[in-house]
Amino acid sequence: MITDKLVPAVVVGVTILVIGATFGESSFAASAATTSAEARYQQDRANCLAGKTAEDQKTCLKEAGASLQAARQHDLSTPSQAERIANARKACDPLSGLDRKACLARAEGDGTISGSVAGGGVLRENSVTVPVPVPVPVETLPPTAAGPAPTPQGN
Repeated sequence: MITDKLVPAVVVGVTILVIGATFGESSFAASAATTSAEARYQQDRANCLAGKTAEDQKTCLKEAGASLQAARQHDLSTPSQAERIANARKACDPLSGLDRKACLARAEGDGTISGSVAGGGVLRENSVTVPVPVPVPVETLPPTAAGPAPTPQGN
């Protein structure tokens, strides 16, 4: 009779364990993300209070709090490389000609990059060689284009 009572108890215990393990994995992942976000917030906050950022303390603390809130709501994501390039290419839309061509080259990563966000901005620079038309000497231009014909001066 004792074994009859133990068997259902063991089955119930195993069932609860399996259900707990199933639901526990997703809550563990969410918990780990929250813990990571909160750890990041604490680090950002410490940097703000120590003056280790490029912005004033009030703005820094506000941004750190907004970042934590976005992470908790799962609104914080890092764009993929393809998304970054697509966004950079959109900035070239209003341009035309050589300006657009140079802008698209910078969007693709051509050229040099200097500076930092903390330092005030990132400068992306590339050089484009543009051929200069060869000037035509004035003597070979027709008189109407060069002005009045020169008069010979005698010595």
